[in-house]
Amino acid sequence: MKIVLCPVPLSNPIAVMGESPKIHNALALGCIASALKANKATENEEVIILDREALLHNLDMLKEDILKEQPDILGISVYIWNHQRVMHLCSMVNQINPDITIVLGGPQVTYTAEEVLKDNPSVDIIVRGEGEITFCQLIETLKKKENKGNQESSLKSVRGISFRHHGQIIHTQERPPVVTLDEIPSPYLTGILDLSLSELLELETSRGCPYRCAYCIWHRVHKHLCLHTMERVFEQLKFAYDKGIKKVVFWDSVFDLPERGKALCDYISREGLDLYMTIFLNPWTINPEYLDLLGKTGTFLIDLGVQSMNPETLQLINRSANVDRTKKALTFLKACELEVVCDVILGLPAEPLKTITAAMDLISKMGFGISVNILQLLPGSLLYETAQEHGLVHMAEPPYMVYETSFMSKKELATAFRYGHYVQQREAIRKIIQSGKPERQMNPQRKFDSFFGG
Repeated sequence: MKIVLCPVPLSNPIAVMGESPKIHNALALGCIASALKANKATENEEVIILDREALLHNLDMLKEDILKEQPDILGISVYIWNHQRVMHLCSMVNQINPDITIVLGGPQVTYTAEEVLKDNPSVDIIVRGEGEITFCQLIETLKKKENKGNQESSLKSVRGISFRHHGQIIHTQERPPVVTLDEIPSPYLTGILDLSLSELLELETSRGCPYRCAYCIWHRVHKHLCLHTMERVFEQLKFAYDKGIKKVVFWDSVFDLPERGKALCDYISREGLDLYMTIFLNPWTINPEYLDLLGKTGTFLIDLGVQSMNPETLQLINRSANVDRTKKALTFLKACELEVVCDVILGLPAEPLKTITAAMDLISKMGFGISVNILQLLPGSLLYETAQEHGLVHMAEPPYMVYETSFMSKKELATAFRYGHYVQQREAIRKIIQSGKPERQMNPQRKFDSFFGG
């Protein structure tokens, strides 16, 4: 059986800097491929990831690359930002070769499996939640080549999938999450993902989240925080570093466990690794001791989840930080030498224009970068389920962006969005003037473009 796994980027991932094309690795698909190769029942199946092809990601070109491989199974990870492109690609492939079984997975389809299968006849199977074990068992089942009459009952034995059979959509039992993450082989250490395509190592050292933010689904997919061993993390860091990779992004929902942070810092110092690392922290976990440790170890970019500095909003979205606590965290960060970007979300419940712009002004005056995001109502999240109650008016289809709230008109939301980008660029230019060189995260030629237009 031949299995093709295809990344579908939203925008052109090529960035030409120093005449070096770069691409972010397809980490989720790499984990699927690694699991297939580690599973005795599927280890001999041919698995191809079209990561090189995704460098030039025109859908017609991707379609041709997929068809050229003549796969039995096509697997794609779906996110809120690539949903429409994935569905279009599936339709294009299916029109030419309807014998290819198309399997989708990822956070976007986990909670919308019913709708996706109803609206997209080219899609055959949805993998819900974590995909590694489920996908392996699905391939084992499909390999049996049972006749159509028995395939329904056969697929029913695979937990965590949804599929169509004789016009009926069937959802099998939920699959419990993977507890021991090291059981999933590293796609880097196994050579599944080619680091020569990237100048960036993307790592997931944990799954799940201990917090319950109303706009997120990660804690619902993973009700408990599951961890890779730090030994596994160290092995991947050293492997990538020896190949010349010096930029690392830790995609953990938060990197808020000080004991793991300390272990990471101790290892980096001991091995003498010169790394530029991005980690995500929450305001209520910031303390001077942890920041001092990070500052002494290497170059860290702290992505701080501020989101809002309006007390009522923070309470409605289940954020543990209060405004005083956030301000205290910002003061601690100001005193250290770490690079900081503060995330803010526009369109949250009970958030008027004046409080969000005041928050952005405060962040900017303290010298921090700002990442401005418009609230996207993720299916399965608490805010998605209570959008009407909170007066959140949003797009009916992915990416489900909020464009009006009971506290902010569409015009005000657009104003806040533009203001955030203005503050962001103003601060970046100030840093250039002070230092005489661009900061790492700034692209002075970035064009302003939003779903509002302009």
